[in-house]
Amino acid sequence: MNIVWTTQAQTSYYETLDYWDEHNGSDVYSNKIIKAIDTLAQELMENPYFLAKYDEKLNLYRRTILKGRFLIYYEIKEKEAIIEIQYFRSSYQKPL
Repeated sequence: MNIVWTTQAQTSYYETLDYWDEHNGSDVYSNKIIKAIDTLAQELMENPYFLAKYDEKLNLYRRTILKGRFLIYYEIKEKEAIIEIQYFRSSYQKPL
């Protein structure tokens, strides 16, 4: 399966990286987020259902990274062999 990001999810992801770069004055934490996303992407491509929670209201699967600090919501499109990342959010944000 391939992973595709929606524009909204990608924008949120990059804004989060920029925020942590500015907040911390370095890219150390942003690099940690990037590495966690890379690891998650590999896991999703191998088995998108593993450790996923299904959100019936949104009709999306959800995974967390970095001890639950960030949430990734995604849709599995079996016929197209695509995992579409719909949202990238901080767990401190108001729930969807």
